[in-house]
Amino acid sequence: MRVLRSSTLWLALACVVALVVACADRAPTRFPHSQHLSGIACGGPGLPDCLTCNTCHRLATDNKQAFPDKKLCTNCHKPGDEHMLAVRPPTHVPAPIAYTIRFDHKKHLEMREVKGQCIPCHAGAAQSESALFPAMERCFQCHEHRAQWDRAQCTPCHVRKDLERLLPQSFARHDSGFHRNHGQAARQQQKLCQQCHIQQHCDDCHDVTQDLSVEKRRPEAIERNLVHRGDFLSRHAIEVRSQPARCARCHQPSFCDTCHLERGVSGGRLNGRNPHPTGWVNGEGHGRDARRDILACAGCHDQGPATNCIRCHKVGAYGGNPHPKGWKSARSESAAMCRYCHEN
Repeated sequence: MRVLRSSTLWLALACVVALVVACADRAPTRFPHSQHLSGIACGGPGLPDCLTCNTCHRLATDNKQAFPDKKLCTNCHKPGDEHMLAVRPPTHVPAPIAYTIRFDHKKHLEMREVKGQCIPCHAGAAQSESALFPAMERCFQCHEHRAQWDRAQCTPCHVRKDLERLLPQSFARHDSGFHRNHGQAARQQQKLCQQCHIQQHCDDCHDVTQDLSVEKRRPEAIERNLVHRGDFLSRHAIEVRSQPARCARCHQPSFCDTCHLERGVSGGRLNGRNPHPTGWVNGEGHGRDARRDILACAGCHDQGPATNCIRCHKVGAYGGNPHPKGWKSARSESAAMCRYCHEN
């Protein structure tokens, strides 16, 4: 009889691994700029040893994004090279970039203040291990945009879909009573509202062709008072962590997923924000929190034989054997959790 070797504790450690790993291909590239810019012999006979920014990013003059073609890497890094064979998967997955900026490198490089140089905006790139995206404060050193800032006119640089999920500045932020007073604000600052909201957002409630009054439409919505208090949208994450079973009486996981995907707070959405911090895939990240509150993990991640935990924490997979060497189970052979991995 096969000795069943299973542990709910160790299986719980990987409940979120698969989702985070799936986001890895959308994360910023980990690249040792300091090594490539500091005199390594990579230029070939008769060429300088030290690379410059334009060596790889020369497409910046005719490409808005200026990301180098991967073919440039193979000019120096040949398949089978010793240093290529030593490459190992990263120990953590960086969080993906959460927004898109309308930006033209060519126009900026032609500016008199920039003079074709990268460093004025990308200072510190030589010491960075990943892509270095300048902060918005750096843009304001040359572009004041005072009139646009005063009117919250963000779309010349930001994509509208990003503005729907990025936290607004204080003058455009809504408190728990905003639903009651938003009509007056909309009449006084219509253009300000339009920076984030389209007309259909208003029509969802204020459609005069519907028979029901505004107060009676979509009573199940979490910003309505019928089921939840008026500010429940801002505090529902706390409630679901403290009483997940209570939420499950009315809501399925798909209810949560649909809303989170639309607002870009789910790592499962392309270019969406990863809900977990950098390093979460490590054992001291998701493992610690899974031991504390596995129900919170189960609120988003599937369960059963195809669960994220089992797909990752098994022999031959990313997480490896979930049991320590010599571990034996005191559970019955018929325990449901054990049968997920072990057959009788």
